[in-house]
Amino acid sequence: VLADGARGAVSGLAARFLTHPMDTLKARAQVRGARGAVARAEGGRTRAVGLYKGFGAVAALAPLASGAYFVGYESGTRWFGTSASASAATGMWAQALAGVVYTPMDVIKERLQTQDVLGERARMGRYRHWVDAARVIAREEGARGLFRGYWAQNFVWWPWSAAYFAIYERSRVALESSGGEASPMVSAVSATAAATAATTLTHPLDLAKTRLQTMRFETTTSASLRGVLRDVFKREGARGLFAGAGARVAAVAPGSAISFGVYETLKQSGW
Repeated sequence: VLADGARGAVSGLAARFLTHPMDTLKARAQVRGARGAVARAEGGRTRAVGLYKGFGAVAALAPLASGAYFVGYESGTRWFGTSASASAATGMWAQALAGVVYTPMDVIKERLQTQDVLGERARMGRYRHWVDAARVIAREEGARGLFRGYWAQNFVWWPWSAAYFAIYERSRVALESSGGEASPMVSAVSATAAATAATTLTHPLDLAKTRLQTMRFETTTSASLRGVLRDVFKREGARGLFAGAGARVAAVAPGSAISFGVYETLKQSGW
């Protein structure tokens, strides 16, 4: 279990570092059409460093979350098997373990990523860096603030994980002709295909989650997945539900390929 967690931590952080700029573009695109968004990013944030806003939270928390995810993946595979339904159950189990860490990480990360494109009345606050964000959110909003969107997070990543692992395991079997253990390349290709499909299917839910975690809402009814999705469809149309989808695929699909490729390489090397 410790080895699974360590491999997951290393592979997850490597993937996150390389794909964080696209993740930032995704988050900004998801809130840009909302009420209170500004036409131009405050301060003209176009420098490369701006694309790594919030990465401190990722560096601090993603290894723990990724490690928990791969512990869930390996234990779920042993417990449930490798059938399509079992793979879906494995994905949901892995997400259940990791979600407790991913939720506060995403709240901190996404508020820093989007604070320059949301007006003062729309955003929840303005923060200097990730430690400042964590401190202010904990002080002003309490644990509820850090875990804002926890169930929304699960409703995004549970179906994502179910779809992802079902496609991933089937792809590995189809691509690996030797019948032995899949090579890192096969794992990476399978992960890319699975992540692309799962990411596209769940994008409207992720868009709603991002807005829930980063924005102020006038009523409790509007501050829900259903409320956000209804408002986006009404104001921005079906196209608005997929704002930032390309950037999300460009972040998640390569990230999954890198993460699983590195993980399988470390596993097969005996590390």
